[in-house]
Amino acid sequence: MSGTRLGTYFSLLGPVQAHRDDSPLPLGPPQQRALLAMLLCRRNAFVGLDELIDGLWGGEPPRSAVGTVRSYAYRLRRVLGGGLLTHGRGYALQVGPGELDLTRFDELTTRARAHVCAGDPEAARDLLARALEMWRGPALVGLPGPQARIQRERLTELRLSVLMERVELDLRLGGHGGLVAELTGLCLEHPLNDRLRTLRDAALERGGREREARTTPPGAPGGTSTPPHLPVPAQLPYVPSDFTGRAEAVRDLLDALAPTAPETVAVCAVCAVGGIGGIGKTTLAVHAAGRLREHFPDGQLYANLRGVREDPADPAAVLAGFLCALGVTDPALPEEPRERAALYRTRLAGKRILLVLDDARDAAQIEPLLPGSPTCAVLVTSRSTLSGLPAARRLRLDVLPAAEALALLGRIVGEERIAAEPAEAAALVERCGGLPLAVRIAGSRLGTRPAWKLADFLRLLDGRGPAFGPGFGPAFPGRDGPEGSVEACFRLSYDLLDAGQARLFRLMAVPRTPTLDLASAAALAGLDPADAERHLERLTALGLLESPAPLTYRVHDLLGEFAAARSEERDAPRDRTAALLRLADHMLACAREAYAAERPGHPLVGLLTPTTARGASFEAGPSHIEAVLAVAVQTLEARPSAVGLIADTLLALDPALDGSFLWAALLAPARRVLRTAEEQEDLRAAGRTGFLLGSALTRLGRFDEAEAALHDAERAAAAAADEVVRTEILICRAVARQGRADWTAADALYREAIAAGTACGNAWGTTNARSNSVSTLLRLRRYEEAAEACRLSLAAAREGGDRYGEAHALYSLGIVARQGGRAAEAIARHRESAELGVRGGYPALEVMNLISETAAHLAAGHPREAAECGERALAATQRLGWRAAQARTLRLLGTALAESGDHARARTRLTQALAHLEALALPEAAQASAVLASLAPPGH
Repeated sequence: MSGTRLGTYFSLLGPVQAHRDDSPLPLGPPQQRALLAMLLCRRNAFVGLDELIDGLWGGEPPRSAVGTVRSYAYRLRRVLGGGLLTHGRGYALQVGPGELDLTRFDELTTRARAHVCAGDPEAARDLLARALEMWRGPALVGLPGPQARIQRERLTELRLSVLMERVELDLRLGGHGGLVAELTGLCLEHPLNDRLRTLRDAALERGGREREARTTPPGAPGGTSTPPHLPVPAQLPYVPSDFTGRAEAVRDLLDALAPTAPETVAVCAVCAVGGIGGIGKTTLAVHAAGRLREHFPDGQLYANLRGVREDPADPAAVLAGFLCALGVTDPALPEEPRERAALYRTRLAGKRILLVLDDARDAAQIEPLLPGSPTCAVLVTSRSTLSGLPAARRLRLDVLPAAEALALLGRIVGEERIAAEPAEAAALVERCGGLPLAVRIAGSRLGTRPAWKLADFLRLLDGRGPAFGPGFGPAFPGRDGPEGSVEACFRLSYDLLDAGQARLFRLMAVPRTPTLDLASAAALAGLDPADAERHLERLTALGLLESPAPLTYRVHDLLGEFAAARSEERDAPRDRTAALLRLADHMLACAREAYAAERPGHPLVGLLTPTTARGASFEAGPSHIEAVLAVAVQTLEARPSAVGLIADTLLALDPALDGSFLWAALLAPARRVLRTAEEQEDLRAAGRTGFLLGSALTRLGRFDEAEAALHDAERAAAAAADEVVRTEILICRAVARQGRADWTAADALYREAIAAGTACGNAWGTTNARSNSVSTLLRLRRYEEAAEACRLSLAAAREGGDRYGEAHALYSLGIVARQGGRAAEAIARHRESAELGVRGGYPALEVMNLISETAAHLAAGHPREAAECGERALAATQRLGWRAAQARTLRLLGTALAESGDHARARTRLTQALAHLEALALPEAAQASAVLASLAPPGH
């Protein structure tokens, strides 16, 4: 961009970027940016949720796909503002004139073509040149997913097409002299493009070089892109001369990869060597590859894929290196990964080349690198199992037997030293656990200190002598097996840290959660986020942390044990407890901010435990919620008196749990917190935790357990004068009684909740109680009261900006309309409510509306429409794992199928419904049984 640009500006012609007033905006991880790119490519148009999921993951999306897309949209909306709109089950991004570089590119090319038609080629050429200058590299570079790939191909073709238009205009204007070099490079880059070759030949002819114009096209056999007399690639790295043992494994690899008649083999041979870090996979693979040289006279290719690092090798970059070794010059290197892979396989066709792919991350990383020629072979190493890799032979390396480990040590330090202290040598390799890396480290230390006795070295490892400097320390406390000796390699990096970095590394192992984002890590250590980020990036660079996503960090299991052991040595218990309390405080602040956004005006926000932390964005995905729950329990174990803070942290998760329907994950942590609250005699914490536990049990259809938990919670809340929470408890008790079809008791509880909420100023709870009471009022045939409750709830929700309340009130209006015989109005209300629910990220509301819409279709006498809607409802309940809703959906679906005449499917669905309903002791079991009994027996 030139000059100062005001407002928001998006870029697709290169890396996806967004700027506001010339300042870059943080767009998040690659997949989130891929979502933004999809919306930008369809600017101002609605893109459905299913289309977004297909575009990001293809045919096999994860179970969390819906929640992930909504999370990405939520975060983008926070960055971009109100331009990102939600429409039903999808999104649209409003992009104004001049706010997208692709739009500007299209405008310039359109104007240029108009000038061509008007007979002004010079002006047209200048406009096309200006358009092409807008490209900052390959479009959508680095974005994952099939839709990004499709758009990348489309935009690449668009750029090439416009580029050729500009070249044609240059030729018309007599600029052939400066075009030959450019067109030659483009021909090498696109060897199959006939139009480019024609333009190059025209430029050569006009420059008086006719003889050159009919040469073999670049990239073809014998063409200019393949330098003659290329050396045979020999990329295998150095193998230590002290390689020892593994005789059986070596034989297996040689037998699998060196067939006696390779020309008869139908497919490329692939072998995979697996095992833990330090087990010797690389050394074995390179040793075996060296033994196989004579079987692969056309060369050996090697690549370290860095699978366990935070920056695994990009297969496209590896292909570029391989193609270079095979004689492809840079100008001829295809940009598109698939074209690069195709050229790579073409170059390998008929050749006898061995590939060693070291430290692979997964099968997806390897697949583009596999040759198509059966005359080649591949040897892969990885810590993972690579389950998707078609391998002729799989080897899983174990630790070295004692004799082989001792032989390896002897080859490093000298046989005479082993002979002089045989018992100490045996003890040393035992301490190394038979792990080749540990044996090598020990041997290297001893090899550089020939005067040291093995007995002295053992005492150092046992902690009975002075520190031995970087590289070694005691094994992990209480840990047996080979992994215990890898501490030596970890220390090599740990000793490079300064005090602040080392402290943060140790503390990262304290919380029992697999990952921490930057803000959480900073809170854990009590650091400024900028300082924390510098420390975390240093730790990542040294391999002590992994970064699976931007500003997200995790500690490998073994490194976590190492860090925990160092923390036990260096950090006092009170320091570790203080770190957990800071993290829990931060999590409460984040959850409270999310609660306030989801439930505007709810008085509970001001009644949560005060925190010193600043709230940050809260992710409502499964991993984040489970992390909060894990930290909550762990903090309570370290400081039971913090139960008030922890109870409020769980309570603040209520909207997130409602949105994700992860209620089952809450049960065990909530029971643990409740037990501690009772032990600490903290009535406020007991009431709040009991309420959340009862909510979870209610939503899971476990009404008897819910009733008991909520009864105790109400007593505790009343004793603590916690009336805001008591209002919520009364509502939940009423919902549980509704689930048991105890309409009279539910009605009394709703009226009590409305009175309590009105008295304490809990307007949100009052509105929620009225909206929830509608089903009960209808069952009690109090139709006017039900309609009035809907109207009051809807007005209050809209006035307070409560999206959830508005959606729930519309749902209730749909039920009122159905009961009043107005099926069409009911269906419209449910669809409107479902759209608001999806837009707000409330999947439970979507399910509720789909179920009620199914019932409305049945009431209208449209069983086929009911069956179609019921199938969608069933899929939604299964995604959430909501058993009670699934049971009710199956009953309605079976009824619809029965009424439409599809008795076979009806019988299946009703049988399933009956099993679920009876297991949950739900009253609809009798209805399902009656419909099932009315069907003709099979075969009639």
